[in-house]
Amino acid sequence: MAAPMSTRNLMKWNERLSWSHVKRILNCERFQFQLCRTKFGYNDKISEYFGANKKFPEFHPDDRRICFTPEEQLMKIIVPPDQPENSQTLRVAVIGDPNVGKSSLINRLLRHKILPVSRKINTTRKNTLLVLTKDEFQIKFVDTPGVLHPEAKSRHCVPSSLVIDPDKAAGDVDLLGVVVDVKDKFRRNTLSKTVTKILHLHRNTPTILILNKVDAIVNKEGLLNTIVSLTNKQLEGKQIPVMSMKRTHTLSRRDNQTDFIDSVIKNFKTSREITGLSGSESEDTSTTVRGGAEAEEQTMSSGEASDEDDDLQLRRYLKRLDGCPESAVQGTGWSNFQEVFMVSALNDDGVDDLREYMFSCAKPGDWMYHSSVITDESPYKLAQNIVWEKMMDHVKFPVYELYPEIKLWQWDWDYDYLEIHMTITCSNTFLVASVVKEVSVIIEKAKEELRNLFKCNVKLHLLVKK
Repeated sequence: MAAPMSTRNLMKWNERLSWSHVKRILNCERFQFQLCRTKFGYNDKISEYFGANKKFPEFHPDDRRICFTPEEQLMKIIVPPDQPENSQTLRVAVIGDPNVGKSSLINRLLRHKILPVSRKINTTRKNTLLVLTKDEFQIKFVDTPGVLHPEAKSRHCVPSSLVIDPDKAAGDVDLLGVVVDVKDKFRRNTLSKTVTKILHLHRNTPTILILNKVDAIVNKEGLLNTIVSLTNKQLEGKQIPVMSMKRTHTLSRRDNQTDFIDSVIKNFKTSREITGLSGSESEDTSTTVRGGAEAEEQTMSSGEASDEDDDLQLRRYLKRLDGCPESAVQGTGWSNFQEVFMVSALNDDGVDDLREYMFSCAKPGDWMYHSSVITDESPYKLAQNIVWEKMMDHVKFPVYELYPEIKLWQWDWDYDYLEIHMTITCSNTFLVASVVKEVSVIIEKAKEELRNLFKCNVKLHLLVKK
């Protein structure tokens, strides 16, 4: 077996390779690291790294923060997990229609603002892996783009990855969460056919329904109609007691109504041991040791480029959707939801109950990452996402093609702050003028987010040019 790649060479190669390529190299190297640890000691690698990089403050692997450089982030990813003996793990993918609050919900679950969030749709452009570690539990979340219609690529010229990434994320997880915006009165009572087909393709994966933005609903009793409609009157394989003769779903008896509201809507169920959550086949699969498969899972869930062409994957994805029977999309929802949660990601209401439920679903297994890891994304990418998020929020016109490019990234030792210079290039004069008009607000808002992300002072320069 080949020895792990020299960190010094990896740092040098990282200047020419994309972040996704470097991570794919590390995915292979991390499984060789334990076997070669005797010959290539971990302490030697750390000292080698610090000997090569003296431009930023000292890196501590135990710090649960975003690193200043991609090299630090790579070092943190390959740090051996500090798992306890009773370690438990869970993989969760969150899917749903565009702009339903998936990224906001995951940020709340992590208690860190990592993912970009804006009022415009399709802010999330690819799958992103995030890690939540608490006590003996480690949960790996996959944030996905909004589920689009299969013809979205031809209609709106969106990237193929934007269409196929939700299905990719749902392919290798232990729990699948479907988020619905209950504030949208036109879509809150019906799952889109594409979402239903994805659930049918992965019907052996346990699924939960998450009703988001409940803070915007004044009459909470109306949420009962939404739950009954989205679950096809079934929950945990049991029929929900409703009167079918009424146009508006009403619980048949007052005692049934009290029991159902207490157990589902208000989510006051007592915590219980989850048995048979994923069936015998899923349990056998979860207890199997998959060395190389874990690396593939991280690569695919992070939305990185695979060996296959995106267009080829899109054609296969569309073919699978077309192969779903019509019976799978009949009705207004999905009949196999295990639980229903009502949350408000904006106000952090109900998120604790959802997080505790996920901890209860975790199963014994080895951690994939050190407890200090929050995400495997490059700090450069995270900073660019923050600036792009503020552009989406404050520029009235679509800015999907305007992505900031980093020109300078350095640490000022005299005043202890991180200095970042970015450039935004656009050929449309009218759009350039719109961004320049709001550039001061964008810089101030982005600096605040960057300070919270990197836990240090940040000086941001933003240049908009044609």
